[in-house]
Formats: sequence, C-alpha cells, structure tokens
Amino acid sequence: MEETQSWQEFAAAASRQAGKLHLASVSDKLHGLHARIRERHPAIERIAVALYDPDTGHLKTVATSTDRGGAQMGYECPLAEVPSLLAVAESGKPRVIQDLSAEPLHDTPHSRWLRQEGYLSSLTLPIRRNDHLLGFLFFDARVRNAFGRSAVASLQLFGHLLGMIVAQELASVQMLVGGLRLASQFAHLRDLETGAHLERMARYARLIAREIAPSHGLGEEYVEAIFLFSPLHDVGKVGVPDRILLKPGRLDDDEREIMQRHVTLGLEMAERLIGDFGLASLASVDMLRNIVVAHHERMDGSGYPYGLAGEAIPLEARIVATADVFDALACARSYKPAWTLDDAFDEIARMAGDKLYRPTVEVLLANRAEATAIHDRFRNAVAPYHL
Repeated sequence: MEETQSWQEFAAAASRQAGKLHLASVSDKLHGLHARIRERHPAIERIAVALYDPDTGHLKTVATSTDRGGAQMGYECPLAEVPSLLAVAESGKPRVIQDLSAEPLHDTPHSRWLRQEGYLSSLTLPIRRNDHLLGFLFFDARVRNAFGRSAVASLQLFGHLLGMIVAQELASVQMLVGGLRLASQFAHLRDLETGAHLERMARYARLIAREIAPSHGLGEEYVEAIFLFSPLHDVGKVGVPDRILLKPGRLDDDEREIMQRHVTLGLEMAERLIGDFGLASLASVDMLRNIVVAHHERMDGSGYPYGLAGEAIPLEARIVATADVFDALACARSYKPAWTLDDAFDEIARMAGDKLYRPTVEVLLANRAEATAIHDRFRNAVAPYHL
C-alpha cells in the first residue's frame, strides 16, 4: 500500500539518523547511580525522579530508588501549587531542607507520606535541557542535617550526571514515540481533530494505571509508560484504506477483516522502529508491543487478533482497551454520534467482566469527576474511524 511504503521510507531514513543509538531504562540507571552515591553518602536512602508535563502543568514521579524497598508514593501535583519547587525551577539552585519535621510543607499525600516513612531531610535539584524544565531530582534521608555544603556540592555533580541520563533517555524514547506518532499522523491527517482522541484516551489509561498498578506490584515507571505508549495503540491504521477507515456505516465481513489487520501491521511497524533504533533493551518496550497487538482482545475471548481471554491478555492491553472503548463511546465517530458521558459510563459498567477487565472499569466509575475533566479539557475531537 502507498501508506505502508511511505512508512518504510520514513523508518529507513529515521534509522540512518539514529545511528547506533542505545537505550537503557532510567530506573535501572537510577538504581546503579544510587549504589555509588551511597558509598559516599550512606544517609541517602531514597532518590526519585519527577518529570514535568508542560501540557498539564503537573509534576509526576517516574522512577524511584530506595534501600529498603517496599511501597512507594509517587509525587503528582500541579507545579504551580508548590512555590518552593517553582523557585527551584526558575533559579536553577538546589533546595535543601535539613529538618522536614519542622517545615510547613505543602500538605499533599506525598508530603505526608515522606513524614510517615521517617524522612527527615531532603535535597531537590532541577533537571533542565536547553533552558526547558524537564523535572526534578529528590534526595531523601532519614536523618536531620544530611545535606551540608560539601554533600550538596558532591550531589550536584551526581545530579548533573543523572540529569544528563534522564535527558538522553527521554530524547531517545521520544525519538521512538515520535516516529510512531508520525506514522500515526499519516492516518490521522484524514481528520486533523483526531489528536484530542489520543490525548483523552492516554490520560484515561494513565488514570486507570495509577489506581491499579500498586495491587499488581507495579510502580510509577509502569504508569508513565502506559501514558507514553497508549496513544500508539492504533498506529497500524495507517495501512487501512480510506474507504474502510472512514466508512460512515457498519463494515461488512470482508471490510472488517481488512480493518482488523491494523493490529498486526502496527506490531510490524513498532518492531521495525525498535530494531532500527536499537531499543530492544528498553525495559518497557514489551509494553508497547502488548498495547499495539492486544488492545482489541476481550476478557471472554471474543476479541482479536488471537482470541486471548482473561489474564492471558497483558495488563497494559486491558488498561488501554477500557480507555479506548470509553472514549470511543463518548466521542463522535464516522458511523455514530457521541454518547453522553452518563451513557458511556453505564455501557462500560455493562461490559465489565465479560468484555473489559472489571478493575479497570471500576477505576473509571470511581473517578468519574477526573474522567469527566479529561473529557471536557480535550473534548474538541471527532474520531473518524472504526474501533
């Protein structure tokens, strides 16, 4: 197909540009660097990386390393609501708190959790790239006064190294995601408003993942990978002809068979970029594969392409399936008008268990206000194609 040829030409060009790019996970490198830091500064029991999302203005923890392990509390809040972090971002200078118990900290679940876990002092460093804020590094200790002048100077060097690692890996992952999104745009150029559909469903998926990840022993890295990769679920639709993708009525059997091929075509696209960019070692790359190939599987085995059922469907695919179905119901498509949000909530509740993973549906139902806010913020979109 013409679209497939265009994709192949793009992938080959991107591969030449990427050269021998190699990527390891931020989390793995964070743990390795933490071990080195502990040799010099044994009091530092926790390091966390939080990234800033300029689209939402929120700050979110994406990787954490602790010596004691156990449950972790991810930092998530609007940056504008934390003046002390805004000051760090604007000045580029570290923030040192030598006694957390004596500070009037911003009253958030994360701040309360730090106190409950016994952390008594902290150091915060900004991560920047080309004068743009990427996020922050947090160093925490369970003793007071852990961050004297010499310790801060030493940790700034480590922080600079870790910041470079984060920036490099973000650029590398963004290259992969950007390539796939460009391929997606070949399909989405048929309707320029489709981007908001991807914005909504990615945020629904992150909301779901955030709530159910702890019960599956998963952390912030998993949640953010869901957000990163979920908009790529339908990348294979670049290879579906307009006469099928944009058909105003229901598809016949032959058309539906062609439509369903977008799943395996999408996986082929993802594999090509993973290989060309040398990203096979990326810790979360299997999540991308699973999301692309299994987001149309259903809990009762009635989905495609493999007819997987129950827990045979990867968790990330179950999460994305619920987010995608919910948004498909709540927005207009070429073959149907948008449902009201109340009707969309009722329908996914009916689908829970048989078609959709019940815990993912329960999260959306329990967080209706947040899901509604996502819908309202990114509501100006019409998804033109068939699910």
